[in-house]
Amino acid sequence: MKEATSDKSDGEPRKDRGTVTGRRNVGRSSAASPGDRPRRLGRPPRGTEGDITVRILDAATEVFLAEGYEAASIDAIATAAAISKKTFYARFASKADLFEAVATRFIEQRILPPIAQEAARAGSTHECLHAIAVAMLGALLTPEAVALDRIVTAEARRFPDLARAVHEFGMSRVLPAVERCLEEGARRGEISVPDVRFAADYFLNSMCRPPLHRAVLGLERAEFTHVKREQLSRALDLFMRGCQARGD
Repeated sequence: MKEATSDKSDGEPRKDRGTVTGRRNVGRSSAASPGDRPRRLGRPPRGTEGDITVRILDAATEVFLAEGYEAASIDAIATAAAISKKTFYARFASKADLFEAVATRFIEQRILPPIAQEAARAGSTHECLHAIAVAMLGALLTPEAVALDRIVTAEARRFPDLARAVHEFGMSRVLPAVERCLEEGARRGEISVPDVRFAADYFLNSMCRPPLHRAVLGLERAEFTHVKREQLSRALDLFMRGCQARGD
């Protein structure tokens, strides 16, 4: 319906038709400035392509972790990122490709930094391994990390390459830190480890996988509690006894 072009002669503020409060409806005025008009979706301005990708990843992370892989839709992710599907597919070939990017970025930003920081600290072999395990469990036993692991586990049969890529990405970044810790301990004569790679892999699987697995199954809370810290200390003591230097 066409709006009146002038106010009433009595000087009272004009009310927009179809409203109760008399407030002007957003977007109704033909004189709205360009900044007030709804933003069109589609090709982003030059130089902002990286920002668009970050927005997609941020939105996809929230949608995936809240809905799971199967229920998450490209439409929902595009809406959350305020982009068109054309813009989405210009950056990601499929939902699987997007999820792999989300998972690897999550690991790189939220899981690895505290582990790398603790692994760099000087100390005995026991202190180094304990610091790495504490950092790992502190990063893994969160609702977000547990939700991500739950999605990867649930989709592993349908997308084995995706599950393998996510698993290997995390392990390839953490395993060397444990190996360095064991190698330095062996050089100092604190431990004796004939197969460093096997020992490092065993350490990660025995220290970190069980509590994460129980959290993924919903058997325990996604939280690094005092009880879990005590269990970690006991497991590490057992591991260290198996790595004692010959003659001790």
